[in-house]
Amino acid sequence: MKHPHRLFLAFVMAIAVAIAPTLPLWSQSPQPTIPAAATSTGKSGTYATIPCATLTAAPATSSPSGQASSPFPAQTVEGKDYECGYLTVPEQHSQPQGNTIQVGIVRLKSTNPKPAEPLLLFQGGPGGSSIDLFPGFFLPHSENSLKLLSERDLIVFEKRGNRYSKPYLDCPEYKEDDIHLDAAALAETLKGLKVCRDRLVNAGVNLAAFNSVESAHDVAALVQALGYKQVNLYGVSYGTELAQDVLRLHPDIVRSVILDGVVPNEPSVDAQYAVILDRLITEVDAACAQDADCHARYPDVKGTFEATYKRLNQTPGSTRLATGQGIEQQPVTGLNMAHTIFNLSYGSGAPFIIPALIYQASEGNFTMITHARYLSHSGGVAAGTYYSVKCSEDIAYSKALVTAGVAPFAKEWGGMMLNFMQDACQVWNVPAVPAAMRNAVVSKTPALVLNGQFDPITPPPFGARVARGFQTSTNVIFPDRGHGAIGSLCTTSLMAAFVAQPTKPLDTRCASEGKIKFITEKNTLMAPGTIWLTRSLAELNFFPLIQRVILLVLLILFPLVWLVLWFIGRARHQASEQAQPAVSRAAASRGARLAPWLGVLLALLSVLWIGLQLFGMESSVFLNTPNFFLGFYRLSVGIDRSFAWIYCVPIAIALASLGMAWVAVIAWKNHYWDQRRRYYYAFTAGVAIAYTGFLALAGQLTVFFG
Repeated sequence: MKHPHRLFLAFVMAIAVAIAPTLPLWSQSPQPTIPAAATSTGKSGTYATIPCATLTAAPATSSPSGQASSPFPAQTVEGKDYECGYLTVPEQHSQPQGNTIQVGIVRLKSTNPKPAEPLLLFQGGPGGSSIDLFPGFFLPHSENSLKLLSERDLIVFEKRGNRYSKPYLDCPEYKEDDIHLDAAALAETLKGLKVCRDRLVNAGVNLAAFNSVESAHDVAALVQALGYKQVNLYGVSYGTELAQDVLRLHPDIVRSVILDGVVPNEPSVDAQYAVILDRLITEVDAACAQDADCHARYPDVKGTFEATYKRLNQTPGSTRLATGQGIEQQPVTGLNMAHTIFNLSYGSGAPFIIPALIYQASEGNFTMITHARYLSHSGGVAAGTYYSVKCSEDIAYSKALVTAGVAPFAKEWGGMMLNFMQDACQVWNVPAVPAAMRNAVVSKTPALVLNGQFDPITPPPFGARVARGFQTSTNVIFPDRGHGAIGSLCTTSLMAAFVAQPTKPLDTRCASEGKIKFITEKNTLMAPGTIWLTRSLAELNFFPLIQRVILLVLLILFPLVWLVLWFIGRARHQASEQAQPAVSRAAASRGARLAPWLGVLLALLSVLWIGLQLFGMESSVFLNTPNFFLGFYRLSVGIDRSFAWIYCVPIAIALASLGMAWVAVIAWKNHYWDQRRRYYYAFTAGVAIAYTGFLALAGQLTVFFG
């Protein structure tokens, strides 16, 4: 080979491309405009239908882009499928001549021309929007929704103070911080809460009037205004507390009640934070231990959690997040980890990822925790409503944390949660509701009680406790669900059968059909490349990713660039090629014709590899997972094992790259083509070798040998 330095130069150029610097990436979304709170005046105790666009026209319902959003699915028709209205009621029912407020109402219309008693729907929070939630569950009509809508109207009740009621007790000044849990950060959060309180009070809002007692009277006023004698009630989470208050204050209007994720009366949820976290970790540990594959992968979930919790509190880890203020380095403490697991468990199927999250964190890998931080910033709760209810009803009667029999980590986390709520309620400063509202409900009204086995905030023991107060009750536990059972065909079928005949025994076998799933070696290929990719993205480390993308693009472009160089070479008729001896020329001709096909093969393999990775990752999100969000977390560990075969492609790329590098040496020795093409061929071979090195570093060449 006459000029070995030229081959070396081509390889160096390829490596230089692989380490080219990249620009920082970030984005910032504008904040939606939040209207000031205001009271309204009008005739009390009346209901009037209005255009749904009027109900949902508040600026707070707009997306960050400024486009108004709608809670009603696009395939549905106003007037035919649903209608909207406002219920005008006194701000305080004890003062019927005083200020009035408006409560948003949506009626989802039955397909039956003579519908039975309606089912009223109460969302949780407190402060969560019923109108944002329930139309999406029951519209457009489906086998699921028609279980109920074929017999009766569903009336969506937007609690006073919530998003589609007036006034809307939102608090844009209040920035809840689940990351920085130190005293200074919590004090800053409370400062924002006080600013919100002062603004609402100065606008004339009586914060003491937005509790469940007044809302229960609102329900009674709605029933009367619509001309019903009795209605059925469904409440989820805090909605179960409101349903119980309706039973206490207006028992005659309730035909039946469904309580889903039950809030107990005493002791309050806030006093039991330590109990519920300890129970959650214990339940996940026990469920994993009963699953042979899970136990093999994660042999001691609770012990690992406790050890990691203690270590991270002593020596916090960190992760990087893109926020509205740019890229921030954020701490990961034991309290953070506990808080993340608690919040994740609201969604059904959370045990699927919790053991993997705990073991990742124990190894210093916080990818799943980072994903959870991004996905948790959803908002949607009216903070003013939340504190008016919590402070007057729960915290007012939460004097001490229940700690009997719980682990130290649960005591610490539970104490922090209760202490913050007590401090917040000192700021919010509303009077307690009468103590009688804390008494257990005792009722002859038939009740259906629904519980998720892994519910982090209202676990099954709470439901069982409340169910004892009903003369007729059916208590159903879903073994695979978290907070709230609504949405599944089984749940809707149970609800429909119950409200049709509330005193008839229910067939609840479908509830036990749900199976607990975990990320294990059996269903998930612990693919190093996928782990590397999701961790790089979670840590906002784009440089290695862009390196690989550049190399793949260069490989994919080879056929096009080679074709251009071939035309240039053909036009110039290189004299050096014509001067070769006949035998050498014939051999070179064969080699010169075949060698470029290695580059074409690499280009095809590169395209195939990109496509298969995207296909495998997308399919893994949906395949053998409880839901989309948990499938997304799964990518932090690997891909569905049924896609293991795609890792044959990196091996093929590595073999083709070695072949191309060898041919590049031969091409220079035998003077294949003109110099331009030899340089380019050697450069592409260097790119291929560099990319093969990245594949090796990411463990993508040894998946079948690990």
